[in-house]
Amino acid sequence: MAAIIDEDGNIELVQGDSLTLYVDGIDTDENYKVYFSIYDSNGNIVGDEVWVNSNYQSQIVLEIPSGLTDNLIVTTGIDGTEDYYYGIKTCLESTGFEDTLCVGNSDIGDLNTITVHPKKVEGIQ
Repeated sequence: MAAIIDEDGNIELVQGDSLTLYVDGIDTDENYKVYFSIYDSNGNIVGDEVWVNSNYQSQIVLEIPSGLTDNLIVTTGIDGTEDYYYGIKTCLESTGFEDTLCVGNSDIGDLNTITVHPKKVEGIQ
C-alpha cells in the first residue's frame, strides 16, 4: 500500500488504492459506531461512509476499500494531484450521541486532507 499518513492525520495516496487507518483514543465506556467519510472541496460526500464498531476498545481499524478511493478523481491530469477531506466520528444510536474526532495533531477547526495522485494501474476489476 502506497499511502502516507503524517502526524497531523493528512493522507497521501494513489486513486483506487486501499487504505488501513488506525484510530486511537476512543472512549471505552460504550460500543461506539466509528464512521469515516470523505468529502470534496464543496462539502459533498464522496462515496459511502465506512464504519466499524469500537467493541469497547480504545483503538479501531478502519479498512478503506479501493472502490471508495476510486471515486477520488484527479482533474489536473496525470502529473497533478487533487485534495479531498475526511472526518471520523463516534456515534451511539441509542442516545443520538455524535462526536467528531480530532485526528493526529490536528485541532478542532483543522481540515484533514487526502491528497490523491492519479491511478497508475487498474488492477482487479
